[in-house]
Amino acid sequence: MENIFIKLKERENAEFRKIEKKWWNGHAYFPLKNYYLNYKYLHGIINIHYEFRQSEFSKPSMIDGGAFSDRNICQVKCEVKSNRRIPKFNISERGILAKLFNKKDVLNYRVTCDDKNLKNFLQQNLNLNSIFRIVENSPEFSPLIEAKMEDDSYKLNILYNTQKKNENALHLINEFCKNIIEYFHE
Repeated sequence: MENIFIKLKERENAEFRKIEKKWWNGHAYFPLKNYYLNYKYLHGIINIHYEFRQSEFSKPSMIDGGAFSDRNICQVKCEVKSNRRIPKFNISERGILAKLFNKKDVLNYRVTCDDKNLKNFLQQNLNLNSIFRIVENSPEFSPLIEAKMEDDSYKLNILYNTQKKNENALHLINEFCKNIIEYFHE
């Protein structure tokens, strides 16, 4: 994962930090690696925090389904300074019943937003569509995505965790954050 962050650091001219520690799982100490990447893009800021917790059960078994295996936790925050009020939005995976009974829907995610233009932008965003295509192929990958105004900043927060590292998801989320900043670029 470190190579991915180094490439991102060079491409985005970003600040990068890596912190290695150990964590106690109740039986033994295991590696804990934290990667931090911060950079400015247009008039916004993107912060990525990626945590890797190695487990004694690095290979998931059929018995536990991987519940005790490695953990890859990623939180991406994007902040855009703005003088105007920008509508909040929430993006979530469509429920299993909606997928079963509404086959007409092309999107496998639901956008909750009061602004029709922003909602349309989110539904047509290629990076966001690709993020939720990963959800179809990886049931453990279910990102939480929300954005809202706080004081004079519009804040987008994306959180996900997986058993296996997913370089493509990180790349797509980074590009999606840049798309949001471009959308609100004044």
